[in-house]
Amino acid sequence: MKPLAIFAGATLLVASLAGCSSSTNETPTHKAKASSCLVSYSTDVSGSPVKQLSNDLIEAKVVYGLNVKEVEVPGNFESAEIQSLLFTSLQGGCVYFLSAEDRLNTEVSQFAAKHQFIVALTVGGYSPANQPANVRWVADDLKSGAALAGFATAAKATNGRVLLVIQDVYFNSVELNKAFRSGVSAFNEKADEAVTVTKLNVSDGEALNQRLAKVDGEVALALFADSFIWKKLDLSSRTGAVIGSDLQLGHTLETVDKTVVASVERNYNALVLRVAKDVLDKNFALDPILMDPLALANGYIELRPLDDTVFDGTTTALLEEYKAVLEAQK
Repeated sequence: MKPLAIFAGATLLVASLAGCSSSTNETPTHKAKASSCLVSYSTDVSGSPVKQLSNDLIEAKVVYGLNVKEVEVPGNFESAEIQSLLFTSLQGGCVYFLSAEDRLNTEVSQFAAKHQFIVALTVGGYSPANQPANVRWVADDLKSGAALAGFATAAKATNGRVLLVIQDVYFNSVELNKAFRSGVSAFNEKADEAVTVTKLNVSDGEALNQRLAKVDGEVALALFADSFIWKKLDLSSRTGAVIGSDLQLGHTLETVDKTVVASVERNYNALVLRVAKDVLDKNFALDPILMDPLALANGYIELRPLDDTVFDGTTTALLEEYKAVLEAQK
């Protein structure tokens, strides 16, 4: 185990959270070494829920005093090796396990079934078979977020064109492409428009800058990529709206270019903290078990605008109607 790696600027984030949450902090009643542990693969997958969960765990540390650690699982590990690693983590103080990868969710659920005085929260994939009462599961629905982004990007297009950029290794990229296009199509049908989509695949920021230099700066842009690409991205010559993903708009101290108007975001914060409180209250087993497949309807995925002026009233109303359609399809 090792301390959880934190995104740039997290030190300031923790300081700000401590200031805003001090009135609600509870006096720790747990053992000093008690920890929440994020179980993830050694190689990070861009666009997975792991980044959001790691950020939320930092807040859980501030609010409840639980230590935060990371359990890295090599991709070639067999099940027995993963179970051994989780047991070592338990011996080291982990009482709250989080994971967000299909296979790791299964391993964490199986481990929790053997240890009734811990709690696990698994995000995404299919709900665990024979889910233990001390495991909470919620769906991850980035596809619905991509569909909303497609609808919104088309609404912001001023010349009938939208450029979709998806990083080559991005989480669920094939499905995101389909969902985004369905969102554009839904806008076209609703608004009687004919917005077209051009897609670019990229692996690094410099290559993306070179390709964007050849595209009309007025074209609205949607970009699903990790922070390494965003940090190198030059949007200074663009005037068209830009919609991103996993930028943590409103929750970090990092600034974004003035052309960035919205971002597809996961929103597990309240749930992560609620489960942390369950751990401290020794509320291990739930009846009924928490099994929530409605990520979009319950706010775990959202299209978060930079501010209230991003979309006009008509567009906002159309987005709400489309969101209702997506929810009804689940």
